[in-house]
Amino acid sequence: MIGKLLLILFYLLAPAAVLYACRKVKVLNKIGPVLTLYVFGVIIANLHIIPSELHGIQKLLQDVMIPLAIPMMLFGCNFKNFKAGVTVRAFIVGVLSVAAMVFLGYWLLGSKLGVDGPTIGATLSGQYTGGAGNFAAVNMMLGDKGLSEEMFALVATCNLVVSFFYLMFLMGGGVSMARRIVHGKNYTSTHNDSINAEDYVNDNPYKEFGKKKSILQLLKVFVAAAAVAGVSLVVSGFFKEGSVMFDILGGDFSMVALILTLTTISLLLTGFKQVRSWDKSFDAGMYLIYIFCLAMAMLADLSQLDWQLGLWVLIYQAIIVFGSLALGVLLARPCKVDADSAVITSDTLVNSPICVPMIAATMKNKNAIMVGITNGLAGYAVGNYLGYLIYTLLGLL
Repeated sequence: MIGKLLLILFYLLAPAAVLYACRKVKVLNKIGPVLTLYVFGVIIANLHIIPSELHGIQKLLQDVMIPLAIPMMLFGCNFKNFKAGVTVRAFIVGVLSVAAMVFLGYWLLGSKLGVDGPTIGATLSGQYTGGAGNFAAVNMMLGDKGLSEEMFALVATCNLVVSFFYLMFLMGGGVSMARRIVHGKNYTSTHNDSINAEDYVNDNPYKEFGKKKSILQLLKVFVAAAAVAGVSLVVSGFFKEGSVMFDILGGDFSMVALILTLTTISLLLTGFKQVRSWDKSFDAGMYLIYIFCLAMAMLADLSQLDWQLGLWVLIYQAIIVFGSLALGVLLARPCKVDADSAVITSDTLVNSPICVPMIAATMKNKNAIMVGITNGLAGYAVGNYLGYLIYTLLGLL
């Protein structure tokens, strides 16, 4: 009993320690808390210091965190700020570019990825339009066709490598290259407002969580998220084996129903002003994602990984990430999207809104921040739908 309580306490506090380290250590700051937690968790898993009888706690946390995190992350999103114009066009171009590269990469490497190929493509579609939460949600949605703990860790590890080089490319000349492609070789930046990215990257969104006002809001958020999860669980029951819908559809679609119901109800609730006013909701949901990432990584045994397959997964991810960036930039001009909006949208879809200020600082363009954050939030909303759609389509190839 004491061991279980200590393990749960570890899961609750470890993300806070990693977040603190990311603010203090420059290298970890660039990698980000999600990928840092993956690495940290994999290291602990392969030290074999967690007794096998406690693995049930880890799996329980995995099952609970995502259904609660999805509503929390969507509640505080004000999609009324998602205005028509260049932001919408940049988002459409960005998402279609990711989808196109998922299909192209699968067409090139499908035979190398094995039976997990469609699942890898689907989960990466969620990852590169929303983020780690969508990656996990799509995988959960696929049930017994989802990735094993080892494959999940393998894909996440490859993502660490690809995302790092992607950021280095953008900050090392990728932005200038995109501007010249979209606007012509004589393009000169007119954005002279200096941006201190540290003000955004190092900001601690959890510093006010201990205040009475925040605690009361978080209680409302938790109750609402639990209610959405409960309703979604009931809906998913109508699609389980033995149900009428199971017979009609010819299979168990309960996890699909669970995730899509969670997403849909949460999006509908954002239409209420009070729900949108929950400014701590997104960060609370993100903290649950951090716990999930740690729990998932701590079940990964590297000795069981197929590293030869890992090379093909790495190449597949590189095709999606760098290919979607290139395609988005090439489509920018005919779609009347400026280079900065195209690049910042690619960045937010691949790396989440957390990295937006960093690239906006490289651009010296404050206006790009709102475009990136808005499109990143929209990516969270569509990632689950897109992931399942792509899994279905890849299964037909």
